[in-house]
Amino acid sequence: MAHCPMKFRMVRGRLTAPAPRILDIGCGNGSPTVTKRWFPGCHYAGADIQRYKLSNADVAAMDAFFSLGADGSGYDAIPDASYDFVILNHVVEHMREPAPVVATLCAKLKPGGYIWIAFPSLRSLSLPHSVDETLQFSDDPTHVYVPDVREMANVLLENGVAVLDAGRSREGFFTAIADVVKFCKRCVMRVFTGKFSGRGMWYVLGFEDHVFGQRRMNERS
Repeated sequence: MAHCPMKFRMVRGRLTAPAPRILDIGCGNGSPTVTKRWFPGCHYAGADIQRYKLSNADVAAMDAFFSLGADGSGYDAIPDASYDFVILNHVVEHMREPAPVVATLCAKLKPGGYIWIAFPSLRSLSLPHSVDETLQFSDDPTHVYVPDVREMANVLLENGVAVLDAGRSREGFFTAIADVVKFCKRCVMRVFTGKFSGRGMWYVLGFEDHVFGQRRMNERS
């Protein structure tokens, strides 16, 4: 059985509409196909500065695509008060000034809609460097900003979005146990090779923080 990402676990019981409208900022790495797997009837709108690691199936899964600029342009084309769920999954750390973008995206939510923001934690600055998947913040040269849970939460609160959950991202119980086993194996690997593999280690080592919120019902664009 496929593993349900935490961002979807947070909303699976909350998105009750038969065809929820989902806006995914930074929609690369196969995200359209994964999203449609968990919400097969959704209207999926992707938005990005490029079409990064998208297969033909991913492109076909998108119902809309908004082209964004690295300078923060392109968001005006996204309709306000139109989405049940807005996703910013590991996007804000690539922006030099993410707060204005996050504020703009709060207005894209329908009243009662949800927003998920995930990003490398402050802990990631002191995690070991990885030989494969990014684990230490600076492993990825495109990381230009260290977000903070309090900062992101305050942006939501200032823009009519109540914070429902925030802090360290964690896997489900059984996945967490498996991750601990993998971590022990990676430590043995480091002792004998001097190298550390960060693949699959995000949650057990606390690489990711998140903020999850809901737009207040009485908010208007």
